[in-house]
Amino acid sequence: MNIKNNQNSSRLFIVIVVIALFALLYQSYLSYMKYEENRRVVDTLVLLNKIDMVLDDIAQERSSSAVYMGTNHKGDLDKLKQDRKVVDEGLEDVLELLSHNSNTLKYQLTIEDITHTLLYTRNRVNVLSMDYAHTLFDNYASKVATPLIEMVNSIITSSSIPNSYFELFNIQENLYAENSFITFLLSGQKEMNAQDLSIWEHFLDEDILPNEALNYLRGEIFITSSTGDYGVSLKDWDSVYRQKNSTITKMEHTIISTFKNGIDEILSNLKYQMLKYLLASMALFIIIVILLVLYKKGVKNSRLLIDTLSDLESDLNAQQRAEIKEVLKTNDTIAIYRFLVNAIKEPSRAKDHFLANMSHEIRTPLNGIIGFTNILKGTELEEDQKEFLSIIEESSNNLIAIVDDILDFSKVASGKIEIEDIAFNVMEKFEASIDSYAAKASQKNIDLTLMIDPNLPTELVGDATKISQVIINLLSNAVKFTDEGGKIDIRIEQIVESHNVVTVKFSIKDSGIGMTPIQQEKVFDAFSQADASTSRKFGGTGLGLTISKKFVSLMGGALVLESKEGEGTTFFFSLDLEKSSTATQREGLNFIHLNAVYVTVPNREGMHENLQRYIEFNGANFRTESYVDILAMHPSELPDIIFIDHHYIKDEEIISALAHLETKTILISTAEIEKCNCNIKENISKVLYKPVNFSKVVRSLKLVHKNTDDVSGDITEVDDIRSNRVFTDISALVVEDNGINQKLLKNILTNFDITVTLANNGLEALNLRKENRYDIIFMDIQMPVMDGVESTQKILEYESSNKQSHVPIIALTANTLASDRDKYIAIGMDRYLKKPIDVADLTAIIEEYFPIREIRDSIPFDGHTTPKEGIAPRIILYKETDLTAKIYTAVLNNLGYTVDMYSSMDTFLDNIDKRSYKFGLFDIQPFKRINSENFVVDLIRESGITPIAFVEHEKESERGYCETLKSVGHANEISEKLRNCG
Repeated sequence: MNIKNNQNSSRLFIVIVVIALFALLYQSYLSYMKYEENRRVVDTLVLLNKIDMVLDDIAQERSSSAVYMGTNHKGDLDKLKQDRKVVDEGLEDVLELLSHNSNTLKYQLTIEDITHTLLYTRNRVNVLSMDYAHTLFDNYASKVATPLIEMVNSIITSSSIPNSYFELFNIQENLYAENSFITFLLSGQKEMNAQDLSIWEHFLDEDILPNEALNYLRGEIFITSSTGDYGVSLKDWDSVYRQKNSTITKMEHTIISTFKNGIDEILSNLKYQMLKYLLASMALFIIIVILLVLYKKGVKNSRLLIDTLSDLESDLNAQQRAEIKEVLKTNDTIAIYRFLVNAIKEPSRAKDHFLANMSHEIRTPLNGIIGFTNILKGTELEEDQKEFLSIIEESSNNLIAIVDDILDFSKVASGKIEIEDIAFNVMEKFEASIDSYAAKASQKNIDLTLMIDPNLPTELVGDATKISQVIINLLSNAVKFTDEGGKIDIRIEQIVESHNVVTVKFSIKDSGIGMTPIQQEKVFDAFSQADASTSRKFGGTGLGLTISKKFVSLMGGALVLESKEGEGTTFFFSLDLEKSSTATQREGLNFIHLNAVYVTVPNREGMHENLQRYIEFNGANFRTESYVDILAMHPSELPDIIFIDHHYIKDEEIISALAHLETKTILISTAEIEKCNCNIKENISKVLYKPVNFSKVVRSLKLVHKNTDDVSGDITEVDDIRSNRVFTDISALVVEDNGINQKLLKNILTNFDITVTLANNGLEALNLRKENRYDIIFMDIQMPVMDGVESTQKILEYESSNKQSHVPIIALTANTLASDRDKYIAIGMDRYLKKPIDVADLTAIIEEYFPIREIRDSIPFDGHTTPKEGIAPRIILYKETDLTAKIYTAVLNNLGYTVDMYSSMDTFLDNIDKRSYKFGLFDIQPFKRINSENFVVDLIRESGITPIAFVEHEKESERGYCETLKSVGHANEISEKLRNCG
């Protein structure tokens, strides 16, 4: 729509609505004037009714005056005074009604004149003036009643009141005058003279409403008028007079009532009409206000649109500048908005494209760095060279973490994060997540404590991965900002439980540097930390809290912080998580006869609350004792198990003395103890690595019922069977434009004994696929000449048109966005492998496409080596990938061993003590990644099993946890190692 036309139409519409509003207001005004006019008529009726009452009262006073003048009785005088008082009050009421209207000044003056005349007339009556005609007729009639009647006539003439009402006024006044005249004659038995007869004749001529009873009495009075001996009593006259007066009064009321009903109906209609007009006017007024606001906003928006486009012009390319000029000429709002939408979307698309490219470009060199670093670690190196490689590896991992943070933030900002609802084991998931970060805390000597409420159901439904990511982000921050020797407390507690839902509170409290209120306000902002110095001192992107807050919000919670500068910070959030269909209430073990003691130092309490809760949950008895009291106990008094916290008791002599007691001794320490050359570890029953958690405590308590005297104290290592002895006769095509990545992939795959062919771009890959037969293709995405997507599509077309069997194509890319992964699968790629390449992921993909039987057949084995005579020993085996686990299981089965195989670390740990095993074979590398290698060795040893670890190279033992054995690559060598360890 054209902007100018739109504005003109808006203005025209507003003018029309304003005119309609004024028309309604004018109609409202006319209705109001009519309403007021008729309301004044009602007021006039009230006034006339009051004047009518006053005339009645004056007639009564005049009649009483005539009686008093005729009889001169005191009783008649008292009644006269009462009548006068009523008249005075009536005149005051009339004067009050007239005072409400400024146009009635002349009527007010008339009332005042009447009041003065009444005073004069009353004085004449008081002195019993004999000039009764002047008193009763000239004064009462002409100077009192007549002005009131003339006032009534004037009021009725200026209004719409029927004139018949005034005519009844005149008739009634004539009746009042005749009554006072006759009353005076009858009360005093006065004879009539010629003047009296003339006055009476005037009254009779004015009487236009004859009454038979009254005419009869008039005749009787006339007959005896010359003598004064009237045959009519005053009472009879008064009775007939009142009947006629009542008739006139009823006629007046009928006229007024009929007229007033009509006026009331008119007022009601006018009131309703005014209400309608007013409501319509208000509605139009509101519409006008809205239209004006919208018009003003539209003008402002139009101006803003044009200004925005003008401002954008300098940042646009030539084509866009030409387009914007054309858009501005048309003044078309829709066209302007469409242009703005495209202008906004383009940077967003560019940002997504940039992030994808950035991820790819950064991960591609990192792939080479990390890959060759791992290869170098497997060679003979000096100590300083190992240290340099560790620094390179750590720096590379930090850079990967930064890239992942930025990509996560991009997903959060664009709303591409999806929350999963998957059942997970509460203890296993969160204990493992937090254990993986424990080493960072121990490096700073931070006392890390963990409480996972044992009352939580065994399984809950939610996005455990994102919850763990939030916990690790918060824990990472806590470690980063807590000084050496500080404390961090992690709590995962059940708050509320219903039939299907559990409210869980997660909190991470540290004793770090804390924050000011100003810092707290911006700590959740993207790329922000407390201040610039914080970023310089502690590092980081400032995205962790932003991402965590969004994750928690998407899961239905709110991330909150409480902090005080210099005292530390607490982050917490609560989530409503459903129970899984298989969830049960966790039950403690039956250790009711077991006595556990936490050893303290005199005058210093340790942190044992979590330990106590875990122990008591499992039914055991818990108490604290100082080491002095423990050492003084008789052997028969000793508890079944004692826990020594290395953070509080550091004296080796004290620990050694406690370790030599005839009871199980658990040393609570960190992985840093492995660097210690002290001898205390030799006599300790078990080292419980911090943080203390439920599972570790349960395993410690089980020591009381284990007989470990015949367990070997050494760990024997077998070097991991090289992959090049597994994947024989497999041919792979690697399509990669980067020379470093080509060498890396070729090195990894060659170690798997896979034949590798290299292609520098998608076109070369297509030609090689047409010329040769490959078992698997690893396809990079971003390449010159022809990229991976186009190459894949053309390979699929070639296979389809030539009826060739499909070769699995694996996408190799640093693009980690879910949308990219879905896109690659959608165009026909079979799997997705992100850079830097994880060997375990690569192995799993190869396993998926090549039958285990063929791989097993490639293992050299002479078939002559068997275990010792007797029942076949049972072995528990853990390999990180399912494929290699199956391979070793096959080898060991051929050697005559019974094998329980696991490719999950958690499942392996859970099943260690389920059966009686002779050997425990396990990958050490996954446990090293979470700093738990010593923990798993101790656990296996405590279960009466001989531990044998798969290591990457012969020098592993120099890290302080085992002896070195030369590399073993054949089944016969495995058998020999098992014999030696047995």
